[in-house]
Amino acid sequence: MNHQSPLLKINNLCTYFDTHGGIVKAVDGVNIDLYPGECLGVVGESGSGKSVTFTSVMGLIKKPGKIVSGSIEFQGKDLARFTQRQYRNIRGKKIAMTLQDALTALNPSIKIIDQISEVLKEHDSEIKSQGKKAIKKRAIEMMTLVGIPDAKNRLKDYPHQFSGGMRQRIMIAIALSCKPKLLIADEPTTALDVTIQAQVLNLISEIRKELDMSVIIITHNLGVVSEYTDRTVVMYAGQIVENGLTRDVILNPQHPYTKGLLKSIPRLSDLRKKIHPIPGQVCDLVNLPAQCRFFSRCSYRTAACKKNIEIRKLDGHGEVRCKLIDE
Repeated sequence: MNHQSPLLKINNLCTYFDTHGGIVKAVDGVNIDLYPGECLGVVGESGSGKSVTFTSVMGLIKKPGKIVSGSIEFQGKDLARFTQRQYRNIRGKKIAMTLQDALTALNPSIKIIDQISEVLKEHDSEIKSQGKKAIKKRAIEMMTLVGIPDAKNRLKDYPHQFSGGMRQRIMIAIALSCKPKLLIADEPTTALDVTIQAQVLNLISEIRKELDMSVIIITHNLGVVSEYTDRTVVMYAGQIVENGLTRDVILNPQHPYTKGLLKSIPRLSDLRKKIHPIPGQVCDLVNLPAQCRFFSRCSYRTAACKKNIEIRKLDGHGEVRCKLIDE
């Protein structure tokens, strides 16, 4: 049990989108605590609410989206009540986020030095006051830190002159340039081959220890969370269905959805074993069922599941949203 106060405390967060088809409940009552120095994995299918939860944390939800209820406490302050002006003192300085696609996240028409400098000029008044040489020196330090060879001579290059893995490293360098307390990495290994994936994740892990930073890794990949995270949150249809220590969630999953995710992973140790994908589709977030949201896809369902199921604590495991644990 962690006796520290959470660095980030998300309490009953609801983020909805008002669309022509109705209200999309993308995030619906999410509770997450993140502690100093911890690495948290957030997993689930596309549409489960992972990215929307943390773009809400970053204050990046725009119309037709809106945080309709809940709180997002960071270092004791509720970010959900911040104005955009107040957010500018937090976002990029104390909380940083790397987005899914480094090629589109970086501006293709601006040199790398200018993209790193922009963050430093906005958030580090000490570096800014020292002038261009100090800013350039910090930019070289950050590019070297993330393992970009010949950083000094590559500052004036454009994003298209770097490989996918190197662009991802540049995104991390920009995010870390002000040495934030929290890094949110949204699908940091998207479209990278397995060798580069390992390099990027090892890099994040090393920098986390070096800067004494908390990290949230948003991913589809349970292999990633099993190796790099301390705790894991499993999301489905805008809700958390399982939450606990990573070793418990991976080795002893309690929710049928978590079990289904693990069964759909190919095993190199037994190539003859069939993969068992989860049948069906994620439920409609506009017309959510009154019953368990995983009901239509669950092979364990019973009549008792035909109602809304609350998440609750299990002895020695964490939290699970399932009626099955009573049987």
